[in-house]
Formats: sequence, C-alpha cells, structure tokens
Amino acid sequence: MPREMLKLRKGDVALKIRSDGSVELAGVGDKPMMDSKGNINPVILFSAAWAKKDPDLMHNLIVNFQNCVREGYFGEEAKNDFTKMEAAAKAAIDKDKTVGKAKIEEPVLDPDTKPSLGNEFETHSDAASGAVTFEQPKPYDKDDMLKGRDS
Repeated sequence: MPREMLKLRKGDVALKIRSDGSVELAGVGDKPMMDSKGNINPVILFSAAWAKKDPDLMHNLIVNFQNCVREGYFGEEAKNDFTKMEAAAKAAIDKDKTVGKAKIEEPVLDPDTKPSLGNEFETHSDAASGAVTFEQPKPYDKDDMLKGRDS
C-alpha cells in the first residue's frame, strides 16, 4: 500500500526534498531554530545535513533510519515492509554469489569451420574492399516448378 504524506496541522514542520535535490521547508517560519532547552528543530537539523552531503553523516543518518524502522518507531506496517525488503535483498545477494561461482563457458567459433545452419549460402570475400557477397540459389523457372509438382 503506498504511503502518503500527512497534511500539516498548526504547529507542524516538514521537509520536502525534490527530485532535483533541492530542499523546501514548511512550517518553520514562525518556529525558532533552537528552543529554550537547546534542542534544534529536527527539520532544520536534517536539512542542514542534507545540504552538506557529508558521506559519513549521510551514512549515519541512513543506518539510524534503518534501525528506527526495524525497532518499530514508524509503525508495524513499515517494520514488516522493511523486514520483507531486507529478506528479498539478502536472497538476491545470496543468489548472485552462487551464480558467480558457476563457470559459464561461452561457445567459441572456429574461423576454419563452417557452422551448419540448415540454409547455407556460399560466401565470397573481397579482401581489398572487405565486402562480402552471397551467392543466391537459382530461382525456379516454369519447367522446374512443373518438374517438382509432377515428381
């Protein structure tokens, strides 16, 4: 089931990341960046991390998010979906490992042998031009057709 964003209510703040990577903050205009207890608004905190694009920081955010989903912070449905996704990814990796161990040999064509395809034509190569011509079989004329029909 697809998930939809909740509508913002009075006092809510949100972060929108567009497909081009730009960030839009909603509902933060009337909110302080830091409250009286020294807590930074999480939306602004994450948007700063997103803007910086520090690989270590992003890795830590992703790992933290995965752990939160596994522990059920986003609900049981999200937890179950994530568990299924992880199992499918692990199965795909395991399958790749077993396929990688099997040696797949590709057929090698010997230039001196002529493969039998059932409908061969003679080929001639003009070494100077690199052109290849095909000799087509002689088409039936009226007498050949009658001979084939009557035999």
